Amino acid sequence: MNEIINKKVCNFHIRMAMDHIEKNYSEPLTLDDMAKYLNLNKCYFSDLFKRETGKTYSRFLNEFRIKKSKILLENTNLSVLEVALAVGYNNQNYFNMIFKKLTNTTPLKYRNENFRKCICF
Repeated sequence: MNEIINKKVCNFHIRMAMDHIEKNYSEPLTLDDMAKYLNLNKCYFSDLFKRETGKTYSRFLNEFRIKKSKILLENTNLSVLEVALAVGYNNQNYFNMIFKKLTNTTPLKYRNENFRKCICF
């Protein structure tokens, strides 16, 4: 499992939610969708997720997606829009806003500072 997923979470439903996020983060994953996937009441799931992880569902999902986007920004030539779409955001402006909120920098600035240039011989 990805290191962003807290290994200390023991609740079965929250583990299932985290596994589902890890496998499907590029797809729409609303709170409603996840509660339906787990066959739980949305409010109950939301409270349970916060209690088990210390984060809201949307915060956790955004952090996961931004972590994945950083990998793409560092290792690919995908445009910022393509990166946003690849990690589940269908709006580049929203992606930019969330990225900046969580990292204190823009995706483009992050890329410029962290891009791993491949030197091939």
